[in-house]
Amino acid sequence: MPGDPFKNVTPGQRLEIPAAAYNAFLDAARQARGNLHDTDRDANALMRQSGIVRVRNTTGADLNRFAVVSLNAPIITPADNLQEFQNAVIFDGVVPTAVLKERFAVLLEPLAADATGRAVVSGVTVVKVRVDPAQLYDFAAVEVGETGWLRNVPHGTARVLWVQSSGSVERWAVVRLDDGDFQAHVLVTSNAPDADGYFPGEVQRYDPAMKTWQTLFACKVVDVNQ
Repeated sequence: MPGDPFKNVTPGQRLEIPAAAYNAFLDAARQARGNLHDTDRDANALMRQSGIVRVRNTTGADLNRFAVVSLNAPIITPADNLQEFQNAVIFDGVVPTAVLKERFAVLLEPLAADATGRAVVSGVTVVKVRVDPAQLYDFAAVEVGETGWLRNVPHGTARVLWVQSSGSVERWAVVRLDDGDFQAHVLVTSNAPDADGYFPGEVQRYDPAMKTWQTLFACKVVDVNQ
């Protein structure tokens, strides 16, 4: 019977590589090279699917699937490592704040504290919304300090495609996250145009918590019917 083609060689022994061993070495090398390419393809595919990013849970607590987090700075910046920054965007996910409430994501998997996983920043996802049972609205927005749900509001950056028609104040919904600012509106403050034909106005945003419109900045608008 032929000897073991994978038998170790002792120092000083004449090296003879059987065909079976040589072919096995080549197969292993091809597989290792293929796995490297698969890893690159996986990273590139995640980058091309720009609606999904990776998020590290820095809220200090374990989070369930479909939890809501605000997005802080990327873990790796171009100054840290340009190649790593280009290959995969990974944000620090924090408890929603007033400053970052428009920059948020919904987790696609449960994340323990300091763990990293996938999250939706744009597109359709399941999420819980907190509603007023007497009045359901078509939009949802982040609630400061809350990771368990979005708040159902008249205007927001998440369009509600479907929500449970009955139940408690917390209900499951299907929403579409969008980077468009659905909360911003223009209020024309005077019907007297200036010398160039523009009307003075203010860009405003509705604050669901205060239930008031807040002025962001002054602007000028034109009457397109003229």
